Amino acid sequence: MPEHVFLRNTECSYIDVVLKDGTFHHFTPRVFDVLLESNRVHKFKRVDGWATVGVDPVRIRKPGGTNDHYGGLERRATRH
Repeated sequence: MPEHVFLRNTECSYIDVVLKDGTFHHFTPRVFDVLLESNRVHKFKRVDGWATVGVDPVRIRKPGGTNDHYGGLERRATRH
């Protein structure tokens, strides 16, 4: 896979985020994860609308790929 395709699919996709201080930003998924883990995110935009932290189910990524915080169904498609 060419590098520019990989970067376009990962770091060039931005997430709309409202922080707890009320400011609106566009963050890469990597930065968003850090802010979410540090409890600085108020809400963020998903494909199906806005999700509010503390109200809607939110998955927090842990080092090593484990997700003990999310108890819902896995909705992402798996690739084989």
